[in-house]
Parts: sequence; C-alpha cells; structure tokens
Amino acid sequence: MTRYRVDPDSLRQLVDDLPRGQSEHHIGQLPANYFADPSDIIATESLRYEVEENKASKLFMGVVGGRVMTGKRLTDGRVPRWVEGGVPLGIGSDQSHLLLAGSRGGKGISMLLNSIIGLPATTSFFALDPKGQNARISAGFRSSIQDIKLLDSFNASGIESEANRLVINPIEEMTGVTLDQLAANAMLVADSLVEEAASGNHKHWEETAKEMIGALCAHVATDSKYEGRRDLVTVWELASRLSEPDPNDPHAFEIETEMLRNDSAAGFVRSGARAFYSRTSDEFSSVSSSVRRYLSFIGIEAVRKNLRGPRTQLRRLKSSSLGIYYCMPAMHDHALRGFKRLVMQSCLGACEAEATQFGAQTVFFLDEFHTLGRMNVMETAIAQFAGIGVKLVIVLQDLSQLKKLYPKSFETFVGNCGSIQAFSLNDDTTLSYLSKRMGETVAVSHSVNRPGRDQVIGDGASGVSFAVTNTPLMTPSEIELFFARDDSQLRQLLLRPGYRPMILQRHFVYKSPYFARKMNWEMQS
Repeated sequence: MTRYRVDPDSLRQLVDDLPRGQSEHHIGQLPANYFADPSDIIATESLRYEVEENKASKLFMGVVGGRVMTGKRLTDGRVPRWVEGGVPLGIGSDQSHLLLAGSRGGKGISMLLNSIIGLPATTSFFALDPKGQNARISAGFRSSIQDIKLLDSFNASGIESEANRLVINPIEEMTGVTLDQLAANAMLVADSLVEEAASGNHKHWEETAKEMIGALCAHVATDSKYEGRRDLVTVWELASRLSEPDPNDPHAFEIETEMLRNDSAAGFVRSGARAFYSRTSDEFSSVSSSVRRYLSFIGIEAVRKNLRGPRTQLRRLKSSSLGIYYCMPAMHDHALRGFKRLVMQSCLGACEAEATQFGAQTVFFLDEFHTLGRMNVMETAIAQFAGIGVKLVIVLQDLSQLKKLYPKSFETFVGNCGSIQAFSLNDDTTLSYLSKRMGETVAVSHSVNRPGRDQVIGDGASGVSFAVTNTPLMTPSEIELFFARDDSQLRQLLLRPGYRPMILQRHFVYKSPYFARKMNWEMQS
C-alpha cells in the first residue's frame, strides 16, 4: 500500500481561520464582513495599474487616495466634481468583468475610455460604441499604436474613412472551411441574424426562417454562379426573389431549382430548399416574409458598404494587434440589432477559430450589452471565453436588463465575471443583489426605556440597553446613497471573489494626467 506524507500544520490551516464550524465543539463568531482598508488596497501589488506601461492588459478601475475637486454649479443645480491624484488601480484577471451603472452615470469617462486608451499596443479589442463617442475620443491615439477599424455605417463618430472601414463577410469566411463544417457555420450566421423568440407560435416562424437563411448562406458560399459575389448582399438579393417562378418550369421557383441542383455540404442546401418550398401556400408566405424581415437591414445602402468589398481579417483580433469600434446611433440600433449580433458573433467566432494568441488577451467592451438581445452562443460560451483568450467587459444599467434576456441563467453571467464594479444605481433589483452579495456584519443596537422608581432605586436601571445583532454590511438604500452619481467622494463599489468589498474613487478620463493627453484634442476642453 502506498504511504502518503501528511503535514499536521497544513491540516489545521485548512479550517483554522474559518469563522464558524471548525468542529463540533467550535461555536464560532457572528458574521463580521467589512470593507477592505484603503491602505491595504493601495499596497496590493496585483491591483496596481501602471499607466505608462500596462503590460498585463489590465482594465482601469479607478484610484484610491485622490483629492475631490469641485467646479461651478451647473444650470441643473448639480456641482461638478472630479478626482485629482490618487493611486491608479486596475484588474488584470483573465475572467470577464461586469460594470453596473445607471444612465448618465459616467461609465465611459470613468472606466471604458480609460481602459481602451490604457491597453498596450499588443492587445486587440472590440468595442460596442453606440454613440461613437469612445471612437471619436480614443481612436486617434489607438491608431498611432495599432491598426484600427470602424464599423460606423451612419458616421456617428465623425471619423470613419475608406481606409479604416471594417468590412465583414461571413459568407466568404465559410469558403475557407471544410465541407463537413460548412453547414454548421451557415447555421451560426443564421442564428446571429434571427433573435430567439420567447415562446409560442412566433418561435416556429423564426426557426423555419433561420433554417432557410442558413441554406441560402451555404448556397451562395458554394455555387459557382456566385463567384466574386459571395457575401450577405447576395443572400439578401436571393431572399427577395424566393417567390419568382422558374422561366423554364412553370411548376417551380427559380431559386428552388437553383438550390436543388446544389449538393454541397452533404445535401444541406438541397434539404433546406425542399423544406422551404414544400410548405403550404400560407405557411410559405409567412416564412418568406420572416426571411425577408430578418435580412431587411441589408437593403440599407449605408450598411452594405460594411458587407461588400475587401474584408477585414477578423482573426487578427487574436493573432495580431487590431482594434474595432462598432458605432450605431440609438435611433437605428433596434432595427439593425441583427447586424450588431452578426458582427459580434463573427468576431467571437474568429477568436475561437484562431489558435495563435498575439497579446495577453483580446478584450470585448460591450457597452449597452442588453441591446444585443438574447444570443444562444453567448449563453453557452460565457464560461469558455477565458479559455480562448477573450475577456468580456459586460456593461449594463441594471441587472434587470440581464434577467430579462436570460431569466434562467443570468447568474451564470454574473458568476463567470471575476469582478463587479458598481455606481450610480437606483433600481431595487441591482441594489438588493449587491447588498446580499456583500453579506452581513455585526452591529450594536440600543434601546431606551423609562424605568420605574423601584428599578432605578433597587437595580440602578438606566433604561438604556444594548444588543449585538447581525445587519447587512450595506442596505440597498445605503448603496444607492454612498455610490450615487453625485456622491461627494465619487465612490464606487468593487467586488471580487476572495477579496473584501472595496471602495474606489471614479477617475474621469478628461481630468486625468494619465489619459487626457492621449485623447482627441478637441474633446479635452
């Protein structure tokens, strides 16, 4: 029998520091959570952020020990504040990061822009930039140290040019895979274009539309007729002609005949055509309408310029140094959600397919994450992204946005984030979650009673009593108050598994000696 060596000290150390339950004889102590001491935070080497040489690709979190400055009162009555000095802090974990901050809370100027500007030249990134502001402020500097591409169909950033335009072509990407993988890739493209329905009859129409879109993508990728036109614009053109009769066969449709001749991908194209064209007239019309609806954004000329032409090699997000900004004005964003999902999924898929890792990792800054809608690939792969060299920065206004999209698995997203950053919140769902997450601590409560004459004379009773009780480290209302948008200390909450809750200060990019000089000079005023 093999003899194993056991260290008695190690056995004891496994449980010696547990507050309760060390053994059947250990009564233990009351829960006593507390915030990390600011001096200890500064002294923690792993949290130090080197602004001049961020080799570890850390995300900028804020500062500790800075002086809060105030400006002239604004017309809306608020007093502008900012922090000068302090020790810059960041997180270099390979796990994803969750940022929770309400509307107009300063997510961009206190975290996103600082982190984008502060990444080393070797780190590729992808940034959802709804208003184009992040690109407008930071793309100039980033383009001086790495290749930068913009998908800015409506020129929200004001800086797009032919030279930096991002062009994606998922159909052409499919031509580089083996035929036994082609069908799976085609369905992946269709899955990104069709957002999953909640339930009911709509789900049927969307699934059948997804099947046909996948078949059309595979058809365009493999039929020799479309050589030189293998892109989603061609798929959209075919979708608009699904009901056109075959000039050589009055009992068939032209696209039907064309697809039935295509035996690529083990009959995937032919099977899709048969399933689609064998439907009854009413169902055929409904599915045709759904297919056209999910591809309708391609009819916008401003969008087509990002879908046709020399394509950007998305694998460079992992194999070399590349930065991508996706900009889309709010008025167009909902109608083009399928387009955003397509771009997002194409970039993630390229990172997964590429084996070479150039920098420390590839960072995806996902501002307004909920606008992507429900994505099956995101739900199933959230725990695996770190393994392929990808870190997500998920930005939400509140946790309700996440729960609405993923009601059964929203905690999977939160659980796979190695850090949670929060400020400027006022919704009960998020505040209650954070309060519960921070746990309880010990507090002393007292009560005052008016003692009777005999109690005072006989027992010396004062009428004041004290008791030790458990209470939340912070109640929801306290979190709302102390981490408010206009908090006098510009505090923010940082939670990391295995660490005490931390309080940091928000550090605005335009007031920063570290980052302001790297901003677009027009935005520094």
